[in-house]
Amino acid sequence: MTNRKVAVVTIDSSDLLDFLQQHAEVTILRPEEASSVDLGPYEAIALLGGVSDKPMLLPAASRNAVEAQIKAGKRVFAEYVSSIGHVYTAQPESTRFERLAVCPGGVIEGLAEGVLIDAQSNMRIKPYAVSYNHEMPILQFVKVHAHDRVRMAPELLREIGDRALWFDRPGNLLLCSFRLANFARARFAPKEEAGKLVAYIAGWLLGKKADPSMIEFVYTTGCADPELPFLDRVLQSASRALCWFERSGVLYDEGVSGALEGPGTEVYPDGTQRMSAVHRVDCIGEISLPYLLDYLASGSRKSLRVADNLQKHIFDQYQCKETDVPWHGMIRWTEEAWGVCYQDDVARAIIPQLLKCLYMNTREHLDDIVAALRFLIRTTGTDGTRVFRTVNAKLDDEMMERLRTSPGNLPSAHYNAYYYAALLLAYKLTGIGEFRDTAVGGLTTLMSAYPDTKREQSQTQECCRLVLPLGWLYWVTGDKHHKKWLYQVVDDLQSFRHSSGGYLEWDEGYRAAMRHTAGTGESSLLASNGDPVVDLLYSNNWLPAAFIQCYFVTGDSMFKQLWEDSAAFLMSAQIVSSDPLIDGAWARAYDAKKREVFGSPADVGWGPWAIESGWTVAEIAAGLMMGLLEERLLPYYRSTAKE
Repeated sequence: MTNRKVAVVTIDSSDLLDFLQQHAEVTILRPEEASSVDLGPYEAIALLGGVSDKPMLLPAASRNAVEAQIKAGKRVFAEYVSSIGHVYTAQPESTRFERLAVCPGGVIEGLAEGVLIDAQSNMRIKPYAVSYNHEMPILQFVKVHAHDRVRMAPELLREIGDRALWFDRPGNLLLCSFRLANFARARFAPKEEAGKLVAYIAGWLLGKKADPSMIEFVYTTGCADPELPFLDRVLQSASRALCWFERSGVLYDEGVSGALEGPGTEVYPDGTQRMSAVHRVDCIGEISLPYLLDYLASGSRKSLRVADNLQKHIFDQYQCKETDVPWHGMIRWTEEAWGVCYQDDVARAIIPQLLKCLYMNTREHLDDIVAALRFLIRTTGTDGTRVFRTVNAKLDDEMMERLRTSPGNLPSAHYNAYYYAALLLAYKLTGIGEFRDTAVGGLTTLMSAYPDTKREQSQTQECCRLVLPLGWLYWVTGDKHHKKWLYQVVDDLQSFRHSSGGYLEWDEGYRAAMRHTAGTGESSLLASNGDPVVDLLYSNNWLPAAFIQCYFVTGDSMFKQLWEDSAAFLMSAQIVSSDPLIDGAWARAYDAKKREVFGSPADVGWGPWAIESGWTVAEIAAGLMMGLLEERLLPYYRSTAKE
C-alpha cells in the first residue's frame, strides 16, 4: 500500500509531525500557505497549532481553503486551533491540576472508559458551548484526585467546555483542545496510553493502523547498565545521582552559595520543566551527605569541599547567632520564610554534619549544632513533641514559655521523627543528657499513639520515617523495648510492600491530613488503598539510609537484605534520559506496575514530576553509598550497640 498524502499545517517541527511522517507522505505548510497550494490531491489535513503558546488561527484565505476540504468530506484534524468549522474558543488556560479521561463509547482501542492520561502542565482552549454538537466526546478534562482511572459519572461529562477530543460537524472534523503536538517531550503519561491516543488520531487521519511502538519518549527508568554485578550497579546508580546535582544546575559554585530545591512538577507543552530556585536549608544540608560519603569512598577532595561548603553556608548564613533574641541558635528555613523553623527540616540539614563528626572524628560546627538543638528543645512541649513549626514574629518570652510548659500534641513522624534522630546522634557525640531525654520522651509519645499517629501524607510515610530514629534510639539506649518498637514498625511496613520492592502508599481509615481537593493544597499521592503508587518524596526515599543504619546498629542481616531490596527497587525507578535535568534523578511519583513517573497531580506544589534535590535525590544517593561503605562505617556502631 502506498503512503497516503497528508498536508500538515504548522509553524514548527513536533513529535506528532514526526509520527505522521513515519506513516505518510507529508507536505508541510505554514498557515498562510494553505491558500496558495491545491489541497485537493491530499487525502487528509492536519492543523498542528500546539507547537506554539498561541493557538493557531488560520488567515481568512487559508481558512476558506481548509473549510472547502472539510465540506468535501476530507478528514481534518485540528489541534489547538482557536476557530475551525462551527467551533471557536476562549483564551488558553493551564491544565496543571486536570487530566484527560476516556469517555464512554470505546472509540480508542485499548483505552477503557475512565482511564486517565496526564498531559502534565499543558494548555487548553475551551470551546464555547453554543458553537458545536453535543455528542459524546472521546476525551474530557476532569479535575479529580485519582490514580489511573475514574468513574465517568454524568457530572464529569456535563461541562461542554471541558471537552478535550471530539468529532464535530460534519463528522470528518476531529478537534483537540489541548497542546498534543509535542506529547513525547512533554512526558504525556502513562506512555502506553498516550501512545494509543496518538496512534488512534494518526490512524483515523490516515485511514490505516498507526504503530505506537515507533514513538520515542524522552526517558526510561532503570539501571544504566543492568548487566553489572549488584554492588557495581549500586555504585553506578549513586554516581549518576551525584553527577545529577551539577548537570541539572541544582548545585553550582561547589556549594558556596548553597543549592536549589530542584525541578518543579510543571512539565510544559514544549518539554521544558520549571526549576525551583528556592534555597531551602534542608535540601542544602541533605545534599552535603552524598558528597561527604563520596569523599569517604573515593578520597575526592572536591566532594569533601562541596560537603563542607554546603554545611558552612547553613551555619554562616541561616543560623541566628544573635544572643539577645529568644530564637538564638534557630536555623532558618528559606530566604523567603526567614523567620520560620521546621524542626525536622533542621534535623535533616544538620545530620550530615553530625555524621561527619562521627566518621571523621571532628568537632567542626558541633557547637553550632548544639545551639540549634537547644533552641528546638526550648520550643518543645512537655510530651516531647514540637508544634509543626515556629515563627519568630510570634516567639516572645510568653510564647516560648507556653511552648515549653504545654504538650506539643503532635505525635507525627512527618514533623518530629528526624528531630529525634538528630538529638540521638548529637547525644552520641556530646553526651548531653537533655538531647537523649528529649528524644526518648518524644519517641515514647509517638509510639504510644502508633499506628494512629498524626499522618500528613500516608500511613506508609509514617512507618518509613520512623525506621531510622527508632534504630538510633536502640543504638543509644540498648533498651529491648525500644528494639521491639523498631521491629514492629519494620514488620508493619512489609504489609505495604509491592512485588517491585517498593512500598505502596497506604492509609488505613484514610486519616492522613493531606488529602485535599486537587489544586487546593498539599496532597498525598494516595487516592485509594491498593493503587500501585510509590512516593519517593515522602516515603521510600528514607528507606535505604534507614535500613543500612539499622543493620549497622543491630547487626541483623534482615536489615542488610532490606537495604539490598530497597536499593534494587530504587535503581529500577531511577530516570535514564539524554536530558541532564532529569537523568540520574528520581521524581516523586512512581507507578510500580507501569514502571514510570505517574500519579495524581493534586498537590499544589509537589506533583508527580517534582524532583526534590534534598529529600529525594540526596537521601536516596546517601543511602545507597552507606551500603557501599559498610566495612568502613560498621566499626562506628558495633562498639557502642548494646543488648
